[in-house]
Amino acid sequence: MRIKLSEKALYLVCLFLLVHSAFSQSYTMETVPNVKLQTNSYVSNPDGLLRESTVNQIDQKLISLEQSTTAQVSVVMLNSIGDEDMTDFAQSLFEKWGIGQATKDNGLLILFVQDQKTIRFHTGFGLEGILPDVICKRIQTQKMVPLFKEGNVDGGILAGIDEVAKILTDPAYAEEINAAEKPVELAKSGFLIIILALWLVISLIAFFAKLDSGFSNSKNSNKEAPNSKMSSGRWFLFWFVLPFILFVVLPIANSWLVMFCGFYLFFTLAAVAKYLRMNKSANTFIAKGKYRSVFDFYQENKGVLSLVILFPIPFAFLKKQFTNKMNSIRTHPRTCRKCNGTCVKLSEKEENEFLSKAAQYEETLKSVDYDVWKCGQCNDIHLEAYLNEKTKYTPCSMCNTTAARLTNSTTKVAATTSSTGIMIYSYLCKFCKHKSTVEGVIPQIVVSSSSSSSSDSSYSSSDSGGSYGGGDSGGGGASSSW
Repeated sequence: MRIKLSEKALYLVCLFLLVHSAFSQSYTMETVPNVKLQTNSYVSNPDGLLRESTVNQIDQKLISLEQSTTAQVSVVMLNSIGDEDMTDFAQSLFEKWGIGQATKDNGLLILFVQDQKTIRFHTGFGLEGILPDVICKRIQTQKMVPLFKEGNVDGGILAGIDEVAKILTDPAYAEEINAAEKPVELAKSGFLIIILALWLVISLIAFFAKLDSGFSNSKNSNKEAPNSKMSSGRWFLFWFVLPFILFVVLPIANSWLVMFCGFYLFFTLAAVAKYLRMNKSANTFIAKGKYRSVFDFYQENKGVLSLVILFPIPFAFLKKQFTNKMNSIRTHPRTCRKCNGTCVKLSEKEENEFLSKAAQYEETLKSVDYDVWKCGQCNDIHLEAYLNEKTKYTPCSMCNTTAARLTNSTTKVAATTSSTGIMIYSYLCKFCKHKSTVEGVIPQIVVSSSSSSSSDSSYSSSDSGGSYGGGDSGGGGASSSW
């Protein structure tokens, strides 16, 4: 009889340990069951923290939500994740499953961990606007946590999902919540204050750095060539005082669109003002007959044309004006350096008489274009050479003709993760047939510490994220405990 009782007691102890072990299992990202792959359910509930009827209700709500908005919500209920950080765990799980549509990143992960007594909302990039962190926090603290404290887990999860569904399906309701959230305004104000402080610090540093020669009234400013500099006083007013006023006044409108338009106008005016200063300075030197220096000035400042990408209005129009201005300078009548007579620009056929064979060959290769000007009174000849910026030819080390082209490149010393390498470049001049070699530096190999992890992450996402839509998250959301 004693032996039977002992066996029975041992059996009960083992059963208790097995049950306790199952109940207290700590999940990892790999062991959380993705039931979307198995049963097409939106709720992973391996520990039975939610009743079956509640799971069915949630599935019906989330199916309807996805059909009406395309947003995907995944609910994960776990007893424990061990010592894992809740936010890091949510981010990894979100990326692994690929919650949300890949083209919209409109996914939401609701993660509940029993032993940490914490609920986490983890949003995709596409939902951060309509479900910002402060709104997620409000849903948790006002709709869910009070019920969790009472032990009503089912009611808390359902209440949170209902609130999320209202926001995603009713933009007016979302706007009402956003309007009521003062912390959002405080966060925006704090962000603007930080940007303003950085702007002022950078502006002051730039101002003092330019004092020596960067302004039109600087002592060491070059007065012998065209420039687009402004005086120190105007620069300070335009780049320090005016932005300060804009940062103070524009936020009063309480509209990101108004702020965007305000700063767009500011930078557009800055760009146009620079363009006008360039023209004014150029016209001054044209009047002095320094056409080539003006052309080189415009050539050096062609980067201003790239502003058409950021400011299509008005730079889509100014770009054509800029190009026409450069072309007109090359054809602008020259004054003879000897007799002050009028020079005439010769045609392509006429100019060959005054060009060397090397210069003619450069024109054949289109590596350099020559303009030949001839005085109508004293017959003085003046040559101007214009290098083709897109040419593949370089000046020959022997004859100095821009006709040398790269023929081969070989590695002399390979680059490693600890040192640079050496590359040998071979050139052949097509004019004088001279061969030359030049050594170049091969950059040191830089190994990214995140390359392997990012590749693993992308593999996991594509491998298991097919159950959802392949969405991604930047780590937005909020957590609440009780």
